[in-house]
Amino acid sequence: MNKQTQTPKARKGVYIKFTLLMIASALTGAFISIFLRGQEGGVQGVVRQISDGLILAGPWLLAQGLVPCAVAHGLYRSGLKAAARADEDDDAFETANRRLGLSLVFSTVVMPWIMLTICLALPSVDVLANNAFVVAVVPLLVVELAWSYGLQAMVVRATQRLAPEKRGNVFDIRFQKDWYASCDEAERQRIGECAYHTYITMTSIYPFTLLVALLAVMYGGASVLWALLLGGLWLTQTLSYLLRAYKLEHGKSRVKEGFEQ
Repeated sequence: MNKQTQTPKARKGVYIKFTLLMIASALTGAFISIFLRGQEGGVQGVVRQISDGLILAGPWLLAQGLVPCAVAHGLYRSGLKAAARADEDDDAFETANRRLGLSLVFSTVVMPWIMLTICLALPSVDVLANNAFVVAVVPLLVVELAWSYGLQAMVVRATQRLAPEKRGNVFDIRFQKDWYASCDEAERQRIGECAYHTYITMTSIYPFTLLVALLAVMYGGASVLWALLLGGLWLTQTLSYLLRAYKLEHGKSRVKEGFEQ
């Protein structure tokens, strides 16, 4: 018998676990609502204090983006040294490829970090108008953006020297498509596995973040736009995945792949 085939008893257990999970989630939400009911003022005060603290820390948090830039730069230089010996040493090739890959990781995370912390740093300009560090927010932003994107471009060029079949320019809006088109089947499979892992991770995170947003709207005085934003992102991700999956299985892409094979 196929081990993957579930027996009626096993399926019944799955249904029971799912039902218990839904009941536990509903009870948890109900208990939280009961606990917070009548404490809106206190909750709003705590939320306001946290918000003000994050705003005041915004410029310092933005400045932390220089750390991954520096780490990425060091890895890039180390990767170049290893790449210089790649033609005659397979270990040097692997070392260069690994260090350049890590450099790309550190330089790429800078952009979302900047977008997150700039939302905190810019409001602090009004709160701390006389603070010299706050005045430097915009130049700091420019430095981090230029450094991170410059590093990404250099890492991609160095990787293309190691693997000449790679195509794409970081500053081209088609970069990801061009790079993916130049990947072999093994690399595309890894990309697909990473994309699936990301999808599963975010699908697990969105419900909890929306629950927090719901509580923040109900008891913390937060704007409904935050819940709308999170729900819109979750809906966009779900539709993007489902529509693409349907098109690959039933649409023109499936026919096209059949001809290519």
